[in-house]
Amino acid sequence: MENYKKYLIKTIGMKETDADLFLSGFDITEYKKGDLIIKEGDKCDILRIILKGSARGFVIVDGKEITTNFYFENDHTYDYINYLKQEKSEMNIQSLSPVKAIEMSFEAMDFLNSEIIGFHKMSFNLFKINIIKIERERQNLIIKTPRDRYLDLLKNNKQIISRVPQYQVASYIGISPEHLSRIRKEIASG
Repeated sequence: MENYKKYLIKTIGMKETDADLFLSGFDITEYKKGDLIIKEGDKCDILRIILKGSARGFVIVDGKEITTNFYFENDHTYDYINYLKQEKSEMNIQSLSPVKAIEMSFEAMDFLNSEIIGFHKMSFNLFKINIIKIERERQNLIIKTPRDRYLDLLKNNKQIISRVPQYQVASYIGISPEHLSRIRKEIASG
C-alpha cells in the first residue's frame, strides 16, 4: 500500500496524514487470474484500487466481448459512471493476472468526503483525472485511425502492450486481431 500512498501524495497532492487516514478505510482483497471482479448487473458501491496486478473491463455485445479498458497498479477499477450514479454495473471487470486490491464502500468514501478536510479536494482531483482519461479515449476512438490508436498505446501505455494479450488490445482499439496483426507488421517493416 506504500506505493499507492506515494501516488496519492505526489500525483493527487494529498497530505501524508490525509493519505494515511484515507488508506485506513480500505480492506485488502485478492483475486485470482480470471476472476470476475465485477459483473454486469452488480451494484456499483465499491471503490476499488489495484495495488498489484492487472484487469480488463469489457461489455458483451451480441455475444461478443468488447474490451473497454485496462487497469493496472494505482488504477481505480470499477464502473466509474455507475459508481457515481449508484446504479448497477453495465460492464464486467476481470483479472488478467492475480490482483491485490484495496476496497472501500461508497458510504465510507462519502463520509470521508463530507467530514474530513482535504478529502473533497482529493476526490475532485481523482474525478478530473478520470474524466480527462475517459474524454481522451472517447475522442481517440472518434478521431484517430486504428493505426494511430495503436501507436498511441505504444508511446503512452506500454504496459498494455506488454501485459495484455494482443486479441484484447485489438478489441480495445476497435479492430479485429487480424487487423492489428497487419498494423504491427506495417509498423515493424517501417
